[in-house]
Amino acid sequence: MSKRKSNPKKTNQATQPTQVESVPVQELQPLESKWVILLLAAFVFVFYAKVWGNELVWDDDPYITLNDAVINFNLNELLTGFHVGNYHPLTMLSLAIEYLIVGESPWLYHLNNLLFHIANSWLVFQLFTRLKISFWISFVTAILFAIHPLHVESVAWAAERKDVLYTFFLLASFLFYLRYNESKSKMLYAVSLLLFLASCLSKGMAVVLPALLVITDWWFLGKKFSVKNLLDKVPFFAITLFFAWLATTAQKDAGADATSVISAAYSGGERVQIVSYSFLFYWIKSLIPLDLLPFYPYPARVNGFIPTIFTASLFGLLIFLGTTFWLGLKNKKIWWAVAFFIIAISTVLQILPVGSAIVADRYYYLSSIGPLFLITYAIFHFIKKTKSAVIISGIMILLFSIKTFFQVGHWENLRTLFEPAEEKYPEDAMVLSNLGWHYLGEEDFQRAKTYLIRSDNNGFKNADVCRTIGSMFIDEGAYNEALPYIQRAYEYKPEKPRTDWLMALAYSKQNSFLEALPYAKKAFEAEPTNADFKTTYASMESEAGDPLKARELYSQLLLENPESNDFELNISYTYRKEGNFTKEIELLTALINKSPSYLPAYRNIGITLDELGRSNETIEYWKKAAEFDLSGDYEYNIGINYVNRGLIQEAIPYYQSAAKKGKKEAVDILKNNGIEF
Repeated sequence: MSKRKSNPKKTNQATQPTQVESVPVQELQPLESKWVILLLAAFVFVFYAKVWGNELVWDDDPYITLNDAVINFNLNELLTGFHVGNYHPLTMLSLAIEYLIVGESPWLYHLNNLLFHIANSWLVFQLFTRLKISFWISFVTAILFAIHPLHVESVAWAAERKDVLYTFFLLASFLFYLRYNESKSKMLYAVSLLLFLASCLSKGMAVVLPALLVITDWWFLGKKFSVKNLLDKVPFFAITLFFAWLATTAQKDAGADATSVISAAYSGGERVQIVSYSFLFYWIKSLIPLDLLPFYPYPARVNGFIPTIFTASLFGLLIFLGTTFWLGLKNKKIWWAVAFFIIAISTVLQILPVGSAIVADRYYYLSSIGPLFLITYAIFHFIKKTKSAVIISGIMILLFSIKTFFQVGHWENLRTLFEPAEEKYPEDAMVLSNLGWHYLGEEDFQRAKTYLIRSDNNGFKNADVCRTIGSMFIDEGAYNEALPYIQRAYEYKPEKPRTDWLMALAYSKQNSFLEALPYAKKAFEAEPTNADFKTTYASMESEAGDPLKARELYSQLLLENPESNDFELNISYTYRKEGNFTKEIELLTALINKSPSYLPAYRNIGITLDELGRSNETIEYWKKAAEFDLSGDYEYNIGINYVNRGLIQEAIPYYQSAAKKGKKEAVDILKNNGIEF
């Protein structure tokens, strides 16, 4: 006797995700969870092995090695400040903790990035398992995530801690949301919300999570679109709005707001083509990850037009979206995969331009989950035997792994990273600037200056580049050449008091102390604890302003550095500027008694005594200085002193002594007068 089947009343939401359609019968047994995570870890450690030979590169300087908040573990600045155009306090805190442990040694930064990447690969596996996707599709998707070459930038680059960290918290939040969806536990919901907050505090791109939850509700969990089903997303969207505003503020603060620049450079139609190209770039690289570079610039015009590949991309995108829509009518998982990618990458897809790159490998990190799932799902869907599908997937995994292994090596240093980019974009300002920074770090100053000047000439418009060029010209003594670059730094970002300080140096080196003084004062007032700024300001006050003010500043510096002879010398000089030679001589005498080998004190006291007509005392001090001096300067000066007083014979022995020490001027005088030495 058959029973009549009841038709339960339909509800607006399903409590469990449904099984993927058309998944073939399993021919291979699933692996135990411990083997999954061990295999993921093995793949990552083996194919990222070259990372242990990599230096800290590129933005690792502003994020770590040149970041005062990290170096000094300034907790307030780490948690509240903007860093390199971003607000990501948890990322900065993690880097600061590592700096406390290992300083600039890169191994710990790389190790932790690898561990987070392994954890994220495991969470990808857990995500699809929780969504009732078959084991082998979930596992292969996770393996592809672990070894995809486009992820090298996010993992092998220490500064991209923000990518692996925000993705870790985001995927964890996603999983807790799915558990909440099954149980309706308020505790699980609260944990999901807190993890989302942690993700946003790691990187602003995390704001996409609420939209990802919505499409998962629709196309995986079977929920219908309704206000009721959106209510539990409201707190998520509130967090999203706040951090979206914060990210925009941080970018503008760092001068990274590219919207107005790109809008002026390209028409609306061209920008649509550029967005189309950017979209397809990631999907093509998902399958063919070749020619990967650290930087992909916006297109240059040829005869007034951007390259035709961008026009073709628009038609390619229309075909792609049309095909996706048609296939998605039969299987909503396809819509989910494509929508996941679009949402995850939406903040950097150049719909509203961000930065100067049209695309970036690192933007693919979270968003890759959609394409990689779709690729894996397609393989297992169309190849009916699981064993065959695993073999095909294995071949792809092997090829990707080999590419990843060699791609990691490109991140060894800035030269190995950007030379391939220079081959493709030889005049790109960003590429040239980074090669300049590399050679600057190698102390190849001429080559560094050449690259940085080329970068500036090609329109980089970066204040750090201009300041660095100016600083190198100052070091070379080319002060007039330095000034235009330093002045141009005022037009660009990032703004720094160092610009004023360099202006003061450039003028002071030319003895233009009145011109230097206001710049030195401005730099000091902006950073009163900066010893270099304070020293320069004190020097300018001493030369062209108020010697008493200079003395106060030098006294502060001496308290901070009580062993510094230089500050004691400078304090004595302020009395000279006031005409108080007695006090100057008193302080210099005390300084010589304290530090008998400190030569500048002998120089100053000798000059002052000579001006006071006490030349014999001058010579006695300089004779004593000559005992410590290896350059011959003091014997030479004694000789000049005697000559100026008409005592030629007394001068000769001192010229000879100076010549024996290699003093060229003394050698020339003796040779010109036929005197041996």
